[in-house]
Amino acid sequence: MLPLANEKMMKMSRLLLALVLCGALLPTLAQDLKRKPENLTMTLAWIGDAGEPKQYVFVINGVVAYKTLDGLKKYLKDLPKDSTLTWAPGCCRMGGEPLLGSEEGMKLFKKFCESVGIKFAIVPSG
Repeated sequence: MLPLANEKMMKMSRLLLALVLCGALLPTLAQDLKRKPENLTMTLAWIGDAGEPKQYVFVINGVVAYKTLDGLKKYLKDLPKDSTLTWAPGCCRMGGEPLLGSEEGMKLFKKFCESVGIKFAIVPSG
């Protein structure tokens, strides 16, 4: 009966050691799985065949477009903290561009970005 008890003790010891190792490695593994901050570029594109009034979309990295500021904000909320959104809107205006027509709107967008941990960088034109 004694050898069976020793065998059980050895199994328990191994299990305990495995649990301790898992607990010690878990924070390191979690950090590796955490998304890294991203560097994004935003452009504003005019939809040429949309008619009047002119319609625009926010384009991220030349690939993904959002028709509304709310849609863009939804996307930005899911980015990792400390990501950067860079925008170089240029100096040519066609009229009715979102964010560019209102200094107050731009301030609110900057505040939104700060509140979700996004660095918003505007490249001045000129």
